[in-house]
Amino acid sequence: MVSAATGALAADLRGVRVRHGRVELLHGVDVRCPRGRIGFLVGRNGSGRSTVLATLAGLVRPHQGRVLVAGRDVTSLAAHRRAALGVVLVPARRAVFATLTVAETLGLSGPPERAADRFPELTPLFGRRCTELSGGQQQLIALARALLADPALLLLDEPERGLAPGVVARLRRLLTDRALAGHAVLLTARTLPPWAPDDALVHVLERGRLVWLGEAGELRRS
Repeated sequence: MVSAATGALAADLRGVRVRHGRVELLHGVDVRCPRGRIGFLVGRNGSGRSTVLATLAGLVRPHQGRVLVAGRDVTSLAAHRRAALGVVLVPARRAVFATLTVAETLGLSGPPERAADRFPELTPLFGRRCTELSGGQQQLIALARALLADPALLLLDEPERGLAPGVVARLRRLLTDRALAGHAVLLTARTLPPWAPDDALVHVLERGRLVWLGEAGELRRS
């Protein structure tokens, strides 16, 4: 495993083990989310990527190890308390409210018009209920709402799924800009995306274990 200097951390997992029933999903995993950089959790389905995000967000509680946000131990802190500290998760599916319109959903995080500045595709949808829309449109709404909240740590589970190529390109620029502004972003992917910056911090997971840690440029060279 290759070590990587990370600087100030927005959040990290230390020796985290997570169980579901008798099955252990994470086996003593360490994950770092440095401020000012994009991070990736890379691995196949079942590698533990989504479980890492859920653990950071407080949706899953480890039976061993610690979760820290800005150096504070939040292992026992509920998800809504972590959200108040600036930790926002966009899961891969079902990240919208069934009874709310698009404008109402976006309004939970800020003025809907600000989201439309980034994603003008949303404007014609403001009056429609989120569940009336396609999966890709629902994903875009969830992403726009998360960005509108301006979180310190943005956790994204395969965020590009179902999005149009033009929207994907804009999203990548927005995430890069967030990192440049000093925020932390952590995404899951099955393989390292070509657009990942060379200094992106990459965690490679296999069957709930961290098997490699280093920078994207280093992984590409190897």
